Amino acid sequence: MKIGLKRKKQELENTQLAETVKKPKKKKKVRVIVCIILVVIIVIMAVSCSMAPEAGALVTTTVATRGDLQESISTSGTVSSEHQEVIFAQVGGKLEAVNISAGDDVKAGDILIGYDMDEAEDRLKQASLQQDKSEASYQAIMADNSKSQAKLSEANTNLGVLEQQITDWKAHLKNLEEELSDYQRETGNNLAAESFHLTEESTELQDEIKSLDKTAPDYQTKLDELQKELSEVSEDIAYNQFLQQTYNSSDYVAELQKEISRVSEELAGFEEYKAKMESQKASSENVVMDSYDKEQYVADKELSVMSYKTAEEAYEIAKQGVVAGFDGIVMECSAVQGATITEGMQLLTLASSEELKVTFSASKHDVEKLEEGQKAKVTISGNTYDGIVNKIDRMATMNASNTPMVGVEVHITNPDNKIILGMEARLEIYTNKVENALLIPVEAINADKDGDFLYIAENGMVVRKPIVCGISSDTHTEVIEGITEQDEIIVSSLTGVEEGMPVTIMPEE
Repeated sequence: MKIGLKRKKQELENTQLAETVKKPKKKKKVRVIVCIILVVIIVIMAVSCSMAPEAGALVTTTVATRGDLQESISTSGTVSSEHQEVIFAQVGGKLEAVNISAGDDVKAGDILIGYDMDEAEDRLKQASLQQDKSEASYQAIMADNSKSQAKLSEANTNLGVLEQQITDWKAHLKNLEEELSDYQRETGNNLAAESFHLTEESTELQDEIKSLDKTAPDYQTKLDELQKELSEVSEDIAYNQFLQQTYNSSDYVAELQKEISRVSEELAGFEEYKAKMESQKASSENVVMDSYDKEQYVADKELSVMSYKTAEEAYEIAKQGVVAGFDGIVMECSAVQGATITEGMQLLTLASSEELKVTFSASKHDVEKLEEGQKAKVTISGNTYDGIVNKIDRMATMNASNTPMVGVEVHITNPDNKIILGMEARLEIYTNKVENALLIPVEAINADKDGDFLYIAENGMVVRKPIVCGISSDTHTEVIEGITEQDEIIVSSLTGVEEGMPVTIMPEE
């Protein structure tokens, strides 16, 4: 069985050693000479051992040492920007100048795209005229509405007064007419009754005259008396008739009739004015705006104001042009000089050149060692930068070999303008570190189904010792338990060894 084969453990791939105890440096020539001498010695000893089998197999050994060990992961990734912004057109219009193309390096404040300001000014002027027109229309409509409201208010007020006046004048006319009727009825009844009595009396006197006895000695005397009475009654009848005519044409009756005529005329005037106010009310109600109409006109006016403000803001935005908000690199540019664009159209993609990262895919073994916040060394195009692990994806994806891989991002803390996006970067991520640990060479470790173990030279015999390993670098591994600093650890042998066989130790330099 061959000793000193390096363990093929996935978690020990790409690691780094940082030991406090360092071997002294030697010049290259000295090392070559020493190696040649050692090879000669080994060959001689091997020949000697073959001639003396009882001496045992020739092996090199070492002992565990105390020191610091830094574990690391060596890998590669791709440089990209941590912050990319897709820039859309804030306003529409015609593009007068496109000052950038994909791959350009820009600074914050640079004007990337310029608008045609003549066209923008025309749009602003149109919005201003539309606002003035809307304002004038609104004022005219409000003025007409105010007049209509005044007429409606006048009609409502006058109709309320007219209703009461008409009611009062109708009552007054009715009283006058009743007074005239009562007067005429009372006066006519009295004169008629008197006339009736006088007529009856005249008839009775005439009957008495006819019934006188012409042969009676007092005939003439009675006749004269009756005729005298008849004459007086006739005079009363004539006077009664005169009174009737006089009462019918009296000043009192004339005044009542005159007042009745005047009141009737006034009432007719009120009725006519009422009809006019009713017509005015009806016509005003048809044109007076209700709350919904007024809200609509107010909304139209406000919309025109907002449209102008929007156009004014768009003009100012177009005047400034499309400006870089940060130092970056143009990843994509779809804007074309002379083209007319609409608001919201995609113009370009700008990636920050100050916030950079390296992304790579980690295997499940590397992910076990990775933590956010770990420091890293980043090498890009021969330049070295500092880095820090700032993101580890929470979801794995399958690679081309159908192996689950986890995305990891390393933030570059000190980028410069030499870094080119999309370039490959070498990463050395410093994971675990131990101090004053028990360290052994990686090539001394063996492994089988039962785990890691070492071959120890003890009293000239090979002894197998299981060990528990900790972190590893490319050259050394931490041993947590299983050996001491005094154990002679077999590192290599010209022939295979196994537990229990005799060995001859040649200490490792």
